[in-house]
Amino acid sequence: MSKKEKYTLISYRNNETTHPEYMELKREINVEDLVTFYYYFLYPNHIYEGESHNYYEFFVCLGGKARVVFDDQVVFLNEREFIITPPNLKHSHMPEKTFLSSVSISFSASGLKDSVICNKVGHINDDELNILNLLINEYINNFDYQGQYEQPYVKKVDLKNEYAYKQVFKCSLEVLLVLITRKFLNDQTEQKVNILKEQKESENEIIKYIKEHYKEKILLEDVAKKFNYSVGHLCRKFKKDTGDTLVDYITKYRISVAMRLLFERKDLNIEEVAFEVGFNDVQYFTKSFKKCVGTTPGKYRVEVLNTSALHAQDVIYDIIKNIK
Repeated sequence: MSKKEKYTLISYRNNETTHPEYMELKREINVEDLVTFYYYFLYPNHIYEGESHNYYEFFVCLGGKARVVFDDQVVFLNEREFIITPPNLKHSHMPEKTFLSSVSISFSASGLKDSVICNKVGHINDDELNILNLLINEYINNFDYQGQYEQPYVKKVDLKNEYAYKQVFKCSLEVLLVLITRKFLNDQTEQKVNILKEQKESENEIIKYIKEHYKEKILLEDVAKKFNYSVGHLCRKFKKDTGDTLVDYITKYRISVAMRLLFERKDLNIEEVAFEVGFNDVQYFTKSFKKCVGTTPGKYRVEVLNTSALHAQDVIYDIIKNIK
């Protein structure tokens, strides 16, 4: 049987047998092993001397600013920027005078174009961020971790053992690497990134308004009037653009600011933090905080003050939900 006769289609209407055309699917990039998965939040004074290893490391800055050192070069990463380190190259990642939230994935793979994608700063767009969030959730749901991160290596311990979670992780990481490779192979990448950024900013005027006025009482009627929409059209448009209702987004953004205040402003008590981010009812603030973060503001503050490197499942809810 020839290659084009590999598959058979039998039509029972006329009892004819045919051999459909098909496309052989090849794997250009193959991720073989997951070595480590870091997902953490670091204080500005955190210092790391560096390391080298015989596998790749993908590092992305999700919030704050990062300082990356490799060979004798120093580069700085802003929000949503990433860098891939090739095997056997000494490197270090650390905060650059800010709080830093980041993801670092170490893995072995074949088929990567090192000269194209390694040691270059790239930008994560929305599609790539969605894949990254999928990887984060697969990791949180299915792998064991160490909260203090003295040795934050992925253990061979299943937590929920969801169906084919390792395959989902593998395929998602491969797709992410393919998209990154395409980006660097395209000579117009930088121009496209700038266009995407401008479009994103123009589309997020409502989000910008929320971030500027979150401390105040925000009424749907006032927002709709501000942008010349009916309330119904405003709510439908916002839900379509962000995936959240306007009310939910406002709440999540306020909680994300409160999370930062709880460790940045030790002089503020829980009630003062609540008022500072636009909640007039402390009980409602506590209820909303627990719903978003999984713990109360008081317990969260105690955990934050007891460690300088915190697991993202517990503390960076706003990053998981893409609330910047």
